[in-house]
Amino acid sequence: MHIIMAYALVAVFAAFSGLNDGGNLLAVLVSSRMLPIAVAVLEIGVGIFVAPFLIGTRVAHTIGAGILPLQDITLPVVTAVLAATLVTLLGCYTTKVPTSITFALVGAMGGVGVVMLGVRRVHWASLGQVAGALILTVSVAGLVGFGLHLGLRRFLAQLSARAGRIALWSELVTSACVCIGYGANDAEKTLALLALTRELGATRGPHLFIAPWMIAASTAAFLAGLLLGGWRVARTIQGHVFRIRPIHAVMNELATATVVIAASSLGGPVSTTQALDSSLVGVGASAHARRVRWRVVRKMAGVWVMTMPLAFVVGCATGQLFVWGGYR
Repeated sequence: MHIIMAYALVAVFAAFSGLNDGGNLLAVLVSSRMLPIAVAVLEIGVGIFVAPFLIGTRVAHTIGAGILPLQDITLPVVTAVLAATLVTLLGCYTTKVPTSITFALVGAMGGVGVVMLGVRRVHWASLGQVAGALILTVSVAGLVGFGLHLGLRRFLAQLSARAGRIALWSELVTSACVCIGYGANDAEKTLALLALTRELGATRGPHLFIAPWMIAASTAAFLAGLLLGGWRVARTIQGHVFRIRPIHAVMNELATATVVIAASSLGGPVSTTQALDSSLVGVGASAHARRVRWRVVRKMAGVWVMTMPLAFVVGCATGQLFVWGGYR
């Protein structure tokens, strides 16, 4: 099994992240019609690239060395994890609903680890913490979005005609913060996989080494996926959960950026996609609860809930196929 295959799968993973997460980001950033699509894409690319330099790479280290023992990870293990993750994401993609890349990756790592390394080699406490952090993110982002809009809507209703200009500049700032938050968290899963692949066969310490070229390469692959197919996912979110005005977009992005950047600074892997969508539901429920399309919300929640167990099962099956093929 050649290492080039692993690098190719990491590139596909990054591109699929752009298709799934990038589509979700794009939909939210342009839904208020304040930001042109080109500006939103530029913000996403710049945010992903600069985030590791600004906030650090703690999330990449959590994923790379926190779920499976770093010294036990081999090329077949990395390849099996990537294959299982991509199969899971492709299955979820057929629903046209953005899912959690983190749930898919962590679930696949757990399933592959059980079969190829053994039950005792999986760090179950870390896996549980990641799952708990993801669930907590959804709840907190929704509550923060609801609370922000509820607390500020009276003040915002009194703004003069300058409100449109203020909203534009506010959204430029909040959308940039969301992109940086994504780059410091979700995008670092790709960095973790690149670092693991690079260190295969080398003498490994307790930490991963993240090189600048990895950041540049993962950003390029992400943008390729976003430009090739992200708009398909974007159409599911844009206006289908809640038709928002510019000020709703600012509240949504501010709530998301606050939660995701806080988690990233602590090294906690979360899902910016889920945070964006749940805070959007929170803002919508605070503004016009009856206008929220709860059927779409239930569909999104269903996909989120099933992603990690599905990835775990696919990981077990993929790991077993690799074992039967003589790869460990």
